[in-house]
Amino acid sequence: MNRYLRKLASARSARGMTLIEIMVVVFILGLIATVIAVNVGGVSDSAKVETAKLDIKGFEQALDLYMLRKGSYPSTGEGLSKLYSEGILKGSLKKDPWGKDYVYLYPGQKNPKGFDIYSYGSSGNGQETLITGSN
Repeated sequence: MNRYLRKLASARSARGMTLIEIMVVVFILGLIATVIAVNVGGVSDSAKVETAKLDIKGFEQALDLYMLRKGSYPSTGEGLSKLYSEGILKGSLKKDPWGKDYVYLYPGQKNPKGFDIYSYGSSGNGQETLITGSN
């Protein structure tokens, strides 16, 4: 009889998980995935804003160096690409983290005696200016 009870106990423990147990596990995994996705999405946007701010600071420093060498900032028509053609910046003209061109104005609208550099941010349509730089 002892052998029969052991067989019965092992058969009950080997039957697996019930449907409700599986649904609870799937629900918990979905909840965890949602929390992670929300947190990572927020970090990505703030990282893009910080990257744009750093890019603009780099452009400002390069423009100041250009001013020291040439006596004037590049015109709006020449744009930021002039910094690359003069060898002040290496590589090719950077785009903002959202894949759009940075906007450069000389003389600036916010700073008529200097220049303005800005990015429209994620909207890219002028409705939302996230990051600006001005000398």
